Amino acid sequence: MLSPRESFLGQVRTPDVDSEVFDLRRSLSNLKREALAQVAAVDEARARLVMPGLYEQMVQLEVQLAGHVGIGVGLALSVLDEHNSGSSLSLFDRELREQMSDTATAMATRHGSRLVRMVAQIEAQRLIWRHSHEFMSWLAFRRGDERYPAKDRLERLDAFGVQSRLLEARQVVINLAGVRLSAALEGADRFNLGNRWRLSATPEHALERYVWPLLSYLPATTVKIERFRWEFDTMVESGAPEQVLDGERAKLAGMLEAQFAEALTDIPETARAGML
Repeated sequence: MLSPRESFLGQVRTPDVDSEVFDLRRSLSNLKREALAQVAAVDEARARLVMPGLYEQMVQLEVQLAGHVGIGVGLALSVLDEHNSGSSLSLFDRELREQMSDTATAMATRHGSRLVRMVAQIEAQRLIWRHSHEFMSWLAFRRGDERYPAKDRLERLDAFGVQSRLLEARQVVINLAGVRLSAALEGADRFNLGNRWRLSATPEHALERYVWPLLSYLPATTVKIERFRWEFDTMVESGAPEQVLDGERAKLAGMLEAQFAEALTDIPETARAGML
């Protein structure tokens, strides 16, 4: 049997070898893309009616994917596909993601299949850390904004319970998927948020872009990709041409592939669940 790393790299580099897995990946990407387009085209009330059903379909497709390649490889493939297709669940607004949270939590606690419960549990925690990162982006980094004094921002973050919610969600995913894979997932989910603070090309922010990833104590591959994400943000904020940004996204895709391949070398047995 192939190792998770070998399975992941094989699916990425020769996707036509396993037509079932390729079709599942394509169906999942198409469903996310269609859901984003559908929600954007209707009013809020209608979006709230259709979202639970659409999200449950997404989780079921992730379960089927995990049934072929294992939970860990399935997660890595789905995040890489989100990057390449531009159809991340992080792009949905907070209200819809809260509905997704309810759906995932229900599936994680009530479904009869262990594989469904495990995948849904991971997805529920990923939604929690999306909420937390978005909230921190809006409040923690509002330096110099008179509307949000530092004391008020801190009180709001504390009242929301950001620290406990984020750390608890992270620990659940670490237990199921391992430290490195969990870090890769969380970094990608934060980076793809539609509403988040982006550092600009200023000397102060340049210093922060250098220091913050190094203070994370994460492996070298993860630190390097996080630094690249911060630098990519400065290009977006500076109005770089789309052609330049496309080239940077291609580089980031290669870094993501290397990050996931490395993370999959030491995943726990729980992350291999479903692997045929």
